[in-house]
Amino acid sequence: EMCIRDRNKEEVDLGEKLEKLVEEIKEVMERRKERIAELRAEIERIEQDNVSLENTIGELLKGF
Repeated sequence: EMCIRDRNKEEVDLGEKLEKLVEEIKEVMERRKERIAELRAEIERIEQDNVSLENTIGELLKGF
């Protein structure tokens, strides 16, 4: 049978492991947020490029 000291140590170990896991998950979520922000910025640039191209095409078509 496990003595109380061993059981307490096991709980502390589990608590530390859980804390470490939670930290790792937070880091992953933070990196994902940063990646999402990068992708949103990229989408914004692409959309702006499309607007420019549409304007250019519009100008070219006026000549016909």
